[in-house]
Amino acid sequence: MPKVFQLGYVAMGVADFAKARDYYLETLGTTEVDTDGEGNAYLSVGCSHHDIVLRESGEKSLLHLGYQLNPGTDLGEFADDVRAYGLKAGKKSDSQPGVAELIEVEGPGGNVLQFYETIDMPAPGYKSSGISPVRLGHVAVICPEADKLIAFYRDFLGFWETDWIGDVANFLTCNSDHHVVNILNAPPSRIHHIAFQLHEGADHSRAADKLRSDGVPTRWGPSRHTAGHNLASYHYDPDSTLIELYTDMDVFVPELGMCQPRPWHEHFPMKPKRWGLDELSTWGVNFDFNLAAG
Repeated sequence: MPKVFQLGYVAMGVADFAKARDYYLETLGTTEVDTDGEGNAYLSVGCSHHDIVLRESGEKSLLHLGYQLNPGTDLGEFADDVRAYGLKAGKKSDSQPGVAELIEVEGPGGNVLQFYETIDMPAPGYKSSGISPVRLGHVAVICPEADKLIAFYRDFLGFWETDWIGDVANFLTCNSDHHVVNILNAPPSRIHHIAFQLHEGADHSRAADKLRSDGVPTRWGPSRHTAGHNLASYHYDPDSTLIELYTDMDVFVPELGMCQPRPWHEHFPMKPKRWGLDELSTWGVNFDFNLAAG
């Protein structure tokens, strides 16, 4: 059983704080729940205290990822186990709004991961304006030490590997979502994309219309992926971070080592598979935009 059960938040350094904040609040449709003394903005999709953290920076960067530990986890014991695994881990108290205590881990490739048991749930509610996704779904990161990072997720945290694309991308999950994190083997360490789940398939056209009205072009899709079989489209936020909007993600059943059957699957049972680098879309849709490069 994995030690964590969901992705909690993604924290980013942004070069143009005002534009990034406006995009996430007005175009994407999140709510600013809090700020701190360092000027960080904490943005919520609708339920948790925050799903996105923005910090003004000289250049765009991935600051850290937050994961929620299983209820009842002893943070001190968890930190000791991380150190025994061979990574640095430190306990922080009141380091950010909404999280009283957390363990910060220095992962392979410079990836900083934060683990917490509880987070405030002020439930600001879902916006009726903007794209208004229903949840933060997953994150994809590029890491030059991908093998070591994958091993930490798989061997220490207990994630399941659900698919691969060539020798470049690994898909892992800690719950029933096909993937919670996607790790790509390439330098330098950075975000490849952040994915938000839409309510239903019809929301893809509404989201595309909203992006167009705000002057944001859709770069890829909507189309159906192979790995995960989600309907997905991609665009850039103002800091050129790739944003995925998706529905219909495969449901992974770890007890069976397979995804719940769907009519559009290529084979049954749909077990973890290594897809080719040219197999990003089940529909054979080709786009000029290089999705693999992000």
